[in-house]
Amino acid sequence: MARNAKRNNQTDDFWAHEAEELPRADVGMVTTYAKRQKFFKAWVITSLVLLPIALLAIISFMPKFLEKPYVAPPVNNQLDSPTKPVAMQTVKDWLAKAPSPLPGGQILSWDGVQIQAEPKSETDPNTNQVKETQGLQLHTMTLVSPSGSFFTTQVQVGYSPVRGAKVIGEPTLIPRAPDDKQTWPNLKAWPNLVNVSKTEGIEQAVNAWAKAFTSGDPDALRLNVGDTGANRSYIPLVQVTASDVRVGDVASQKPAKDAPSDKKPSQVVAQVSFAVSWQSSPIGRGETPSRVTYDVLIEQADTPSPKVVAWGGAGTGESLTPFMNAVEGRKITVGGIEKAVPTENAAAAAAGK
Repeated sequence: MARNAKRNNQTDDFWAHEAEELPRADVGMVTTYAKRQKFFKAWVITSLVLLPIALLAIISFMPKFLEKPYVAPPVNNQLDSPTKPVAMQTVKDWLAKAPSPLPGGQILSWDGVQIQAEPKSETDPNTNQVKETQGLQLHTMTLVSPSGSFFTTQVQVGYSPVRGAKVIGEPTLIPRAPDDKQTWPNLKAWPNLVNVSKTEGIEQAVNAWAKAFTSGDPDALRLNVGDTGANRSYIPLVQVTASDVRVGDVASQKPAKDAPSDKKPSQVVAQVSFAVSWQSSPIGRGETPSRVTYDVLIEQADTPSPKVVAWGGAGTGESLTPFMNAVEGRKITVGGIEKAVPTENAAAAAAGK
């Protein structure tokens, strides 16, 4: 019993057992280091990716920072100006001086105005005095002499919406170089077309059109054009006689590469001119009637019966389309266009203005 009691009284020394794993004092430090390492790694990767992009952005915007600030060019107004009447009257009075700076010279055209400065006013907040800055406008005009020579003149005008306009100095007189009257190489009225030979049928079609166009009969002109559209009319010249009809250059679109060499184009453009004489103004002895020039569009040019289907001014050949001269939705009669006939009295009155 005593032996058993002694055995039972022995205590188990738990702290004497060898621990398999004990808490580490540096666990917190290791965790913090790992987080810092991840952050540093992300920062390095982000820097490597974003740095080239940032450099490219700086390089692309560098010219923007280095270039000079944009200065708006002077404004050119080709339509109107508040100082235009003053400038033109100044040149007119200047030409009328005795002796004239350009004997017999006349204003041929007003070519525009350059806005050199805009008028403005500023008020000094300390003294309440108003400082005015006057506007400046430079007008350019073309003058013509009795011999047909051209000159440029310019007039500078000060401008203020309050004070009005004031001319600065006298007009200038600058001669222009004369035009070259010699033959110009490669000068074509229709640069995108190719010249073709004119046929007898084309000349007949042009003569028939010129006769109908100067007949004064809208129906005759419509029939000659061959427009089958309903409720469309064509306006001819009234009380005019056409003579000496001439066909100049004839051209067409470039043929297809696989087109036969002897194939004639079905649609061509021709330049046509003829002399005109008005019944109200007979041509005097020794006088030569004036000529007019048209570009005409001809269809069915490869047949024995070509037709003129459109016309316009010289140089418009490439833009002509069939029946473009028609007046839509109206019936034009001879009586409705007779008022367009010029008379000798009206011409004299217009010349006297």
